Amino acid sequence: MLAEPAAPYPGPTRALWPMVLLFWSAVLYSIDKGIVGVLAEPIRAELGLSLGQMGLLLGLAYVLLSGVLGLGLGYLVDRAGRIKLLAGCILLWSLATIACGFAESFRSLFVFRMLVGLGEAGLAPAAVSLIADYFSPGQRGRALSAYLIGASVGSGLSSILPGWIVGQNWQVFGLLPWRSAFVVCGSLGPVVALLLLGMKEPPRRQAQGETSLLRLNEKTGWLIARRRQIAPLFAGFCLFYIALIGITAWTAAFLARRYGVSLPQFSGTLGLMLFASGMGGYLLSGIIVDSPIGRGSRGKLTILAILPIFALPSAFATFAPNPSAAIALLAAIGLAMPAVNIATNAAIQDLMPNTIRGFTHTLLGLCSALVAGATAPWLMATVSADLGQAFILVGVPALLASCLSFLFALRTLESQS
Repeated sequence: MLAEPAAPYPGPTRALWPMVLLFWSAVLYSIDKGIVGVLAEPIRAELGLSLGQMGLLLGLAYVLLSGVLGLGLGYLVDRAGRIKLLAGCILLWSLATIACGFAESFRSLFVFRMLVGLGEAGLAPAAVSLIADYFSPGQRGRALSAYLIGASVGSGLSSILPGWIVGQNWQVFGLLPWRSAFVVCGSLGPVVALLLLGMKEPPRRQAQGETSLLRLNEKTGWLIARRRQIAPLFAGFCLFYIALIGITAWTAAFLARRYGVSLPQFSGTLGLMLFASGMGGYLLSGIIVDSPIGRGSRGKLTILAILPIFALPSAFATFAPNPSAAIALLAAIGLAMPAVNIATNAAIQDLMPNTIRGFTHTLLGLCSALVAGATAPWLMATVSADLGQAFILVGVPALLASCLSFLFALRTLESQS
C-alpha cells in the first residue's frame, strides 16, 4: 500500500498554467459540441433533413463512438500519460469539427460528429484526474468550478460565433456561412493541443490504503459492491441531463420556430445568457460545494437533491411572450447545471479512491451519454412536433425523477454511515 505523498500540493502559481489550458480545453469542447444545435435550421435546410434526423445528429451521432470507446479512454486516464492523451483528444475532435463543414449528406455529417464525440470523451476524465493531483481536497470544488467555467464560456461562444459568422455571411474557402462556422471553430483546437504537450505530467497521489493500480475487473467490482450509493447518484445525474440536453439541444430551433426570428437576431442574446448563467453558476456553486453546506458527501447530495427544482422553469419556456423572456426562463437550467456538475464530480472525488476516479467519471459520462445524450434530442423531436410542448412532456418528469434519485442516494448514504 502507498501512503499519501509527503510533498505538498503545487501552489497557485505552479497550478495556474495547467488550469489555464484546462479552461481553454473546456471552452473548445463546448463550442464544438454545441455548434450543431445552434446551426440546426440552416443544416436541415441545405441537406434536406427531417426533424428526427437532426435529433440523431444532436444526440446519437455524438455519443455513439464515445459510448463504445469512451470507457477505454477513462481506463487509459488511470494508467497512461494524461497530458498526451488529452492533447490527442483535442486534435481529433477539432479536425472532425472542421470536417463537418465539408459534409455533403446526413451520413457523412453523422460520421464526423461521431469522431467529435469520441475525442471529447477524453476531456472530462483527464481534466478531473489532473485537478485531483494539482489541488488538495479542500480546494477542488473551486478548481473544478474554474475549469468548468470554461464550458460555460464555450457554450456562450457556441451561439455567438456561429451567429456572427452567419450574420456576416462569411464564406471561408468559398463555403456557405454555416459550413464556415465549423471550419473556424474547429481551427482553434490544435493550438491548445500543442501548448498542452509542453506541460509536465503531475505525479499521481494515492491516499493511505490505496494500491497504485487496479485492473478493470477490480474497478468494476469496487463500484458494484457500492451500487446502492452509486446507482442513484448516477441515475439522478442522467435524469437531470435528459432535461438539460433535450432542452438545450433544441433551444435555437425552438426560438426560431416559436417566435419567427433568425439566428443572427437571437444568437447574441442566447450566447450571453449561456455565458452568464454558466459563469455565475460555476462561481457560486464552487464556493457552496467547498463551504460547510457542501461539506462531505452528505452535503453534496443534499445540494444535488434541491437543484432539479430550480431548473423547472426552463421546461415552461413556451409560455414566454417573446424571445427575451423565453431565454430568461431557459437560463434556469443553465444556472442549475454547473452546480450539478461540480457537486457530482466533487462527490465522486470524496467517495472514490484516486485509482478509479478517471474510470468512474468516464463511466458516469458513458451512462449519461447513452441515457441522455443519445436519446434526449431525438425524444424531444418525436414526442411532439411542437418543441415547446416537448420541453414540458420530457423535461418536467425527468427533473422531478432526478430530484427523487438524489434523495434516495442521500438516504442510502445516511443509512450506511
